[in-house]
Amino acid sequence: MKIIILGTGTATPDLRRNASGLILQTSQTTMAVDMGPGTIRRMVEAGVDTRAIDVILLTHFHADHVSDVAPFLFASNYAYGPARTSSFQLVGPRGLEQFFSALVQAYGHWIIPSNNRLIIEELDADGDDQISIHDVVIRSAPALHTYPSLSYRVEHEGKSVTISGDTDASENLVRLAQDADVFICECSLPASLKAPGHLTPAQAGAIAHKAHAKKLILTHFYPPCDEADVVQEAAAQYAGEIVKAHDHLVVVVS
Repeated sequence: MKIIILGTGTATPDLRRNASGLILQTSQTTMAVDMGPGTIRRMVEAGVDTRAIDVILLTHFHADHVSDVAPFLFASNYAYGPARTSSFQLVGPRGLEQFFSALVQAYGHWIIPSNNRLIIEELDADGDDQISIHDVVIRSAPALHTYPSLSYRVEHEGKSVTISGDTDASENLVRLAQDADVFICECSLPASLKAPGHLTPAQAGAIAHKAHAKKLILTHFYPPCDEADVVQEAAAQYAGEIVKAHDHLVVVVS
């Protein structure tokens, strides 16, 4: 699997850090996880063909994670050059159908992919769930953030990547990250500024340690995280490899 981190920031505008979004690629499947504002531009910068996205996974419905969904759907019908003809899936917690309907009400039928190409899949917001798409298995579990929110684990040919989404510490996340090859975890603020519904670097490290994850990638940084040594804070709890993510970071899971 190949991971491309498109956005490592938050709701706070930042020249260095786009809002949340990343790409997971296998030989058969290209997945986008969250689409905060600016994600589509980051895809183009990273050389990702937006017409090749097979699956969009949404962790929750906050604007810094979903604002580019409507432009993406619009572009699927009206992008310059050959139009997309293959179907693709929009996956997220229960409430996803209502979210999509609200987008259509706001933007009109222009964002409805033509020829029934969009498949919407709602996952359980209150318990574990899973789906299989092409060559990947996607597992989900509730996240301790605003309701409904999910964390994901993507499995492919014996390798696994866990994505926390926005969350506080929970046993669900420990279980989902168990023995993961890569654990991509939010750490929004340093310990001195801990906010409910979000993790500190030390908490991210503690979860990675408890889950025996092989690599920890920290992301989703409010500006104070760039004034602190978040890697050192996480390393106090976790002895494995720790990476402080930046936009356009590429990691190959092999």
